[in-house]
Amino acid sequence: MPEIIPSLIIAGDMNYSFDTTTYHHTHRAGKPKQFADFLNTHFSDCLNPKNEPHAYTFRRGSTMSTIDYMFAGHDIASKMSDATNSFIRPDWTDHALLTKTYTTGLTNCGKGLWRANPHLAKNHKYRQKLDDELRTFVAVKLDSSLSAQEKWDLIKKKAKQVTIQFTRTHDHWRKARIKTLQSERNNLIRRYRHDTTCLRLLLQDVENELAKLQQEIVDIQLLKAGKRWLENSEKSPGYIKQTSKQRLDQRTIPNLKHPRTGVDCLDTASKLNAAERFYQKLYTEERIDSTCLNKMLDYIDTTLSADDANQITALIDYDDILLGSARTPKESSPGLDGIGYEILYLIISHPSCRDIVHQVFNDAIQHAKFPKSWQESCIILLFKKGDRSDLANYRPITLIAADCKVFTRIMNSRVIPVANKLINPYQCGFLSGRYIGDHGMSLRVIMDNASSASWRNATNFVEYTGIMLDNAKAYDRVHPQYLSQVLLKFGFPPQFVACILNLFFDNFIHVNINGFLTKPIAQRRGIRQGDSISPVLFNLAIEPFLLSIINNTAISGYSLQHTKLPKNVQIPWVSPAPVKVLAYADDVLTYVKSHSELTELQRRLKTYNRASNAKINYDKSVAFPLHGGSMKGSEGLRVQDHIINRLKMKWYDSHSPGYIKYLGYPIWFSNHQRDVYVSELLGKVKAAVAIYSQRNVSLYGKANIANNMILSKLWHVIRIVSLPLDVLKQLKSIIYQFVMSGLFPPLKGNSFFLPRDQGGLGLIDIGAQQHALQFRYIKVLLQGNKGSVPDFTYQLLTNALRLAHDTPDHVVPLFFKAARYKNTLNGFHPFHSIFGAMDICRQRSSLCIDWQRRPSALTILSLPLTAIFTFDENLEELEFLQCETAKTSKVQEFFKYNSEQAMFQLVPKSTCSKRNTWLKLEKALLRQELHYQPFVHNNSTEDGIDLRPFAASLRFQQLSILQLSNKNVRFIMQSLDTLDVGRHFNNNISKKQWTAFYKNDMHYSARNLWYRMLHQQSPNKLALFQRHLPNLESDHCDLCNEVEDAKHLLISCAHKIDVWNSTFNEFLSYPKNADPRLVYNNIMLLKLERYLIYSYDMQFTIYDFFATIMRMIWRNHFQQLYNYIPFDPSVVCRQIRAELIRLSNLRKL
Repeated sequence: MPEIIPSLIIAGDMNYSFDTTTYHHTHRAGKPKQFADFLNTHFSDCLNPKNEPHAYTFRRGSTMSTIDYMFAGHDIASKMSDATNSFIRPDWTDHALLTKTYTTGLTNCGKGLWRANPHLAKNHKYRQKLDDELRTFVAVKLDSSLSAQEKWDLIKKKAKQVTIQFTRTHDHWRKARIKTLQSERNNLIRRYRHDTTCLRLLLQDVENELAKLQQEIVDIQLLKAGKRWLENSEKSPGYIKQTSKQRLDQRTIPNLKHPRTGVDCLDTASKLNAAERFYQKLYTEERIDSTCLNKMLDYIDTTLSADDANQITALIDYDDILLGSARTPKESSPGLDGIGYEILYLIISHPSCRDIVHQVFNDAIQHAKFPKSWQESCIILLFKKGDRSDLANYRPITLIAADCKVFTRIMNSRVIPVANKLINPYQCGFLSGRYIGDHGMSLRVIMDNASSASWRNATNFVEYTGIMLDNAKAYDRVHPQYLSQVLLKFGFPPQFVACILNLFFDNFIHVNINGFLTKPIAQRRGIRQGDSISPVLFNLAIEPFLLSIINNTAISGYSLQHTKLPKNVQIPWVSPAPVKVLAYADDVLTYVKSHSELTELQRRLKTYNRASNAKINYDKSVAFPLHGGSMKGSEGLRVQDHIINRLKMKWYDSHSPGYIKYLGYPIWFSNHQRDVYVSELLGKVKAAVAIYSQRNVSLYGKANIANNMILSKLWHVIRIVSLPLDVLKQLKSIIYQFVMSGLFPPLKGNSFFLPRDQGGLGLIDIGAQQHALQFRYIKVLLQGNKGSVPDFTYQLLTNALRLAHDTPDHVVPLFFKAARYKNTLNGFHPFHSIFGAMDICRQRSSLCIDWQRRPSALTILSLPLTAIFTFDENLEELEFLQCETAKTSKVQEFFKYNSEQAMFQLVPKSTCSKRNTWLKLEKALLRQELHYQPFVHNNSTEDGIDLRPFAASLRFQQLSILQLSNKNVRFIMQSLDTLDVGRHFNNNISKKQWTAFYKNDMHYSARNLWYRMLHQQSPNKLALFQRHLPNLESDHCDLCNEVEDAKHLLISCAHKIDVWNSTFNEFLSYPKNADPRLVYNNIMLLKLERYLIYSYDMQFTIYDFFATIMRMIWRNHFQQLYNYIPFDPSVVCRQIRAELIRLSNLRKL
C-alpha cells in the first residue's frame, strides 16, 4: 500500500471541511484528525492553496460550505494543473463541479492538425460569408501576376482564415461568457465571503445567467443528440459502430525505440527525433543496379495503345473536377491545409475560382506543375502488430490535401481501365473486376488436390511448397527511377510519368506523433499510402517481378495431379496450365517443387530488389507443403531444409501448433489447428457481442448490428472456407442470445430470419449466407465463364471436379449427388458448400418440369445410373441401387440410345461387365418399380455433352435461380416459405404494414414491446403463469384482480383505459375515446389509419403516438411491480404529453 500512495487520487464529497483558516474548522465536533494528518503528510490539495480560505463547493439555501475535495499523491500532483471550481445549476445539484487537468508523461499529446468542421458547409451564414470573402479576395486582393498554382494556394489559405474566424465567432461566445461569469462569481465569493447577506444578493444575477447558459447548452445538445438518433438510429450500422466502438490507442504512441541507438524514447522531443531518423532513412533512395533494372524491363511485353495513352493525358473538364469534389468520402481526413471535401466543394464551385482551379488541374496533368500544398503532407501511424515501440510495425498513412486527392482520383479512373489490360490475371489487388476471394478459392483447390493426390496416388505424387513472401515496407521502398522506367516501358505518356514523379517524389512530409509534427522530411522514394492512385501504381511496379516468375521456364508452377491411380482412371484428362504465382498487391504466393526452383526464385527476387529497392522479410515469410503433411521426397526435404536453415523462414505444416492466414483466409492441416481458429473466431464474435450488448436498441436494431458489425466479419471467410455444423450452431446460438437478451418469453429463432416486410427481423442466417455466397462460382460453373472469375480459377475448379469424380463434365457432380459417391475430395473440401447449395436448389426446383430443351443422348449416357430414375428407396427389391456397384456406375454401362425409336434401351447382357446389377435392373424395369426421369427419351443426337438444359431447370417461382440477386438466393437457401416460425407468429399483417412499422421511428423499448405483442409473446401474467414460472402465484392483475393478458395489461385494465381516454381526448381529433377491443385489434393488425392527430403543430406520427402511450403505461406498470410506486394515470398522462412534445420538437428541427 505505501508504494502506491504517491500515485493515488482521493476525490469526492468528504462531508467535512479541511479549511484551517475558518472558525468552524477548529470547533467542529468529530474532527477526523488521523485522516486529516494522513492527507497533510502524503497528499496535496488540488484546488485550494495553503493558508488561504477554501472555495465553497456546496450550497443549500443560504448556507455555503466547503465539503468537496480532490487530493493527489505528491508524484501525481506534480503532473496536474488548471484547477477549476465551477458553479452548476442548483436544480441539477447542490455541489460545485471540481476539475483538474492531469497530463501523463508518456502520452503527452499535441494539438495535431487543424481541421475545418465539415458541417459548416450546411450552415447558410457560413456559406454566405465564404462566398462574399472569396469574391472580394479574388477580385481585389489576389495578385494577377501569380501563377495559377500560387493563386490556388492563396485562395485555400483565405478560405481557412474565414473558416477559423467564423468558427470562433459562432461557437465560442457562450463558452467564453460562462468562463467570465464563473470568474466573476469566484471573485465575489472571495471578496464577500464574510458578508453572506451582501454575497447572496450579488451572486443572484450572476448565478441566474450562468444557469440559463448552462441550460441552453444542455438543451441544444439534447436536441442534437435526439435529432441525430432520429435521423440515424438503429437503422444505420455505421452510426451505431461510431457510437459504440472502443477508442483504440493506435494513434497514441507511449514510447519508441530510436532506430539508431535502440534507446527507449519517452519524451516528445526524442520521439520526434526517432521518427525523423526512421522515415528519413526509409524515404531516402538507395542506388539501383541498371543491369537488374533492364532485366526487369525485358519481362514487360505489353504496352498501351495510342488511344489509351491519349485518353490518360487528355484535358480535364471542369465538370469532372466539380463532380470529383462532390463524390468524395465524408469522413476522409484532410491534409495539412485542413480543408475537407465539403468545404473544398464550396471553393471549387465558386464562380471566382472556377478558371483558376481548372487551370491548376490541367497544368498538373499536362506540365507536372502543382500547388505547393499538393507536395506537402502529413503521415499518421497505424499500428499493425508486434512491438509497439518499433516504428517498423506501424503503417504510415498519408493525409493529402483534398483537392490533390480529387486530382489523383480522376487520374486513377483513367489508369485503372488500361491497367487491367496490362497486368497479368494472377494479380487481383485493387483492379476492377478482380476479387480477392478468387485467389483464396484457387489456393483451396490446389491444396485439396495436393492432399488427395498425396495419399490416393502416392506413387506419382509430386511434393510442392507454397511460399508466402513478406515485402518489407513494399509501398515505401519503390524507387522513382524504377517506377518511371516501368511506366514508360508499359507505354504510359511521358507527361503522365513526369506528373507522377513530381507528385509522389521530392515532396516533404511531416510525421504526426501524438499530435506533434516532425520537421519536414524529404520523400525521395516510396508510393504514399492513402492516395487512390497508389495501389495501381504499385501493381504496375511489381508487375515485372511477377512476370519474371510467370514467364520463367525454370519455375514450373503447380499443375493439378491425378487423385487416382492411373489404372483406375476411366476418363482421359489433360491438366490445365500450371499456376506459378498468386498476388494481391504486395502479398505474393508462389509454388516450387525442387531446390533448383527455389534458388531460381531467390535469383529473381535478388534481381527485383536491386532494380527497385524492394526488400523481402524472410523472417516474416511463411512456407508450407501444399499437401499439409511431412515432406518425404528428397527434393521436398531439400526445399524444407533450405527454407528453414538458410533463409530462416517460418515453416508450417500439420505438426505446427496453430493456423496461418492467406489474404484473411485461415489455413489448417489438422483438426487441432482448425479448433484453434474456431476458438479464436468464437472469442472475437463473443467480444463483439459484449461490446454491442451495451447499446439500448430494439430487436430490429440488434439484428442490424448482428448483420453488419458482427457477422459481416464472417462473410469473407465462409465464402471460401467451410466451417463445421457445430460451429455454425454455436454462432447461431450466440447471435440468438444477443438479439433476445433480457427478453422473456422468447420468440422463435427462425422467425428472426424472415424479411422485415414479412414480420421477421431480417437477420441473416449464417448457413444460408454461406450457401448463397457460393453462387459466384455456381453461376460460372453452370453457365460458363464470361469473365466473372479469372480463367485460371475457372480451369482449376472445372478440372478439379472432373478429376475428383472421374467424369467427362464438371457439371455432373454439381447436379447429381450420386456422381459424388466415392469421390477423392477430402473433408471440408473447396466444393463442400457449393454442393450443399446445389442440393438445396435441386430440392427447391424439381426436375419434373416441362422441358423446352432436352439434354442430348450423350449427356444422359454420361450421368450416374441412379440419376435417370425415380424410385422408392425403401423398396426391398431396389436395395441393389444402394450398393457400391450401382452407385459408381454410369448410364452408358447399362444403356444405349436407339435414335430410330428415340429412346434408351438396355445393352445386351453379354456386353455388360456388371451382369448381376444388369439382371436386377431389368427386373425392376419390367415390374415398373423404376420410372424414368422426365428428361429421359426423345433426346437429341447432337455430338458432345451439354448439361445446360439442367442449369435452365433451376427455377423458383417461375424465375431462374441463377438470375436472382444474392439476397433472394439466400432466402431460397433458408427455405423461408417452409420455415417453422412457431404457432404464435402473426401472419395477418401485410408487407406494406410491416414496412411502415419498421420504418417509423420509435423508442427501442416501445418497438420491442409492440413487436412482441404482434407475435403474442409479451410478458403479461397470463403468458408467464402458463409457463409455470416460480414465484408467480396468479395470472390476475395486481390493480383490478382480473386475468392479465396482453390486452388487459396495456389497454383494458380500468387504470390503463383512463390513460388512453385522456390522451385520445387531448391529442386526437378522432376518435376522442378509446374502445379497448378496437384499439387492441388495430394495434395487433397495424391498422392505424382511422386515428387522426388533432393539431398540425404537433409534428409526430400516429406510430409515435401509440408507441409512446404503450411505453409509458408499460414503464409505470413495472415501476409499481418492482419499485412499489403506485400506478397513477395522471402521472402517466403527463409523461406521455412531455414525450410527445419532445418528439414534435425534434421533428421540427
